[in-house]
Amino acid sequence: MTEDRKTIALPSGKRGEVRKGKGRDLMRAHRASAGNPEPMSVSFALIAELARVDGSPLVYEDVLEMDLNDVLTLEAEIMGVGESRANFQNTAAPQEEPTGLSEPRQSPDSSPSDSPSRN
Repeated sequence: MTEDRKTIALPSGKRGEVRKGKGRDLMRAHRASAGNPEPMSVSFALIAELARVDGSPLVYEDVLEMDLNDVLTLEAEIMGVGESRANFQNTAAPQEEPTGLSEPRQSPDSSPSDSPSRN
């Protein structure tokens, strides 16, 4: 396994392998799902681009037929959410906090509102 690939145990007991994505992978996922109005189609196509299960590559239809927990695990790994965020660490320099910004303006309307949070 190279540093741009990660092996993970899927909830079903299968072995998933995810490689670090590139811009071209996202373009291919968009192309593969072109014309599909389903919002998750690009995400599923990207899983198919970047993942293998038990050593076999995937196609979009494979992802549709996978156990939901496996799909969600692969999606989290690929999208970099939760605990898996550290798997493919970003090497970019950390952003500095902006300084010298003014406080947000307060509304001049100080009358009570219908909202319980503002009374």
